[in-house]
Amino acid sequence: MQKILPREITSYDLFKTYAVLLMIVDHIGYYFYPDDMWWRVFGRMCVPVWFFLIGYARSRDLGPKLWIGGAILLAGNLLAGMSILPFNILSTMIIVRLMIDSVAKGIFQHEKVFWAACAIMVALILPTALIFEYGTQSLIMALFGYMLRHREDQNIPKYLVDRYFAFALVMFVFPQWLMFGSFDNMQFAVLCVGILAVMGALSGFRPQTYPRLTAVLPGFIGAALRFTGRRTLEIYIAHLLLFKALGVMTQPDRFVFLDWKWFSLTGT
Repeated sequence: MQKILPREITSYDLFKTYAVLLMIVDHIGYYFYPDDMWWRVFGRMCVPVWFFLIGYARSRDLGPKLWIGGAILLAGNLLAGMSILPFNILSTMIIVRLMIDSVAKGIFQHEKVFWAACAIMVALILPTALIFEYGTQSLIMALFGYMLRHREDQNIPKYLVDRYFAFALVMFVFPQWLMFGSFDNMQFAVLCVGILAVMGALSGFRPQTYPRLTAVLPGFIGAALRFTGRRTLEIYIAHLLLFKALGVMTQPDRFVFLDWKWFSLTGT
């Protein structure tokens, strides 16, 4: 049965629209302005939203669209002379959705077990990032969403949520600094402040509808918010395929048709 979405703008629409816009900014920087790292600084600020919402969601839908989308983008990488590994973020989302409930069930039994699991995830960030985008950073951020959704029904203490907020913040920002070594001090500072603001906003996330906002906004803006908030997968696939094609046509030194490789240390 197809889920019926509300006509009103929702909190999901707002957060996902924000993430979609910065995701496109990030990819514009990667494909067309690789020497201007400011695009990537602001683009990084969308990433926590995607994984937080996976952890926050009650559904673990693994419908065919995710698998097909991942396969399409892998084919696009091969055609654009990019790499197979790390597998794209759609593959990461599938892995996180498959793992998160089992991981959460195991680690929330005892606080020492919880922090030991966190240490393991930190140790695995860089090696797993070579296999799928963001590696165990994705699981760390998804667990933040899980904690906020389940802190009452699983009796997760507030102090643990607060400490994990700081942990997840550092474990997102610091590996990004390592992977994007060309961030200067100002860019890194902006990244830190931006991710702090995003995670602070996510801390207050609740599923809500906004009938007053829907009524006040012009119809085309409301329609645009619902579209970007509810067609994120389609937007992700379509704009990346377009950017890859443009990359092959305009930057043949970087994107060589069918000259693909196995690994890349600079993911999108």
